[in-house]
Amino acid sequence: MYGVYMALSEIILAYSILAGIMSILLLNLTIFFEKNKKKSRILLIWSILFLASCFATSEYTFWIQGYNLFEMTFSSFPLIVYFGIWFAFFIWLFESRGERKIWLILLILLVLIIIIALNCMDCIKF
Repeated sequence: MYGVYMALSEIILAYSILAGIMSILLLNLTIFFEKNKKKSRILLIWSILFLASCFATSEYTFWIQGYNLFEMTFSSFPLIVYFGIWFAFFIWLFESRGERKIWLILLILLVLIIIIALNCMDCIKF
């Protein structure tokens, strides 16, 4: 049974890497379309969604292996700094484009997801 979970976690990790690469590509495209504000904003939102997908699938891979990434994050200063820098970078990006409403909505969604994940880790169990 352990082998099945190991293979499953490797597949999910591969999807996580693909989502991270897609996020980086979309983030670079926002720079290319910077003059077209509407297209740049849409690409930036998609980039953040792919980055969130990358983090979520990484967290799910940890969970399959028996680790709780949320507990590790909140008890480890380097992980808090890592996620804090990512979020600060996206706040800076949205603020530099005058899009405060979007990052505030994303912050609220992030807090809700963290609260649900901390209180119900087995909610995502198949």
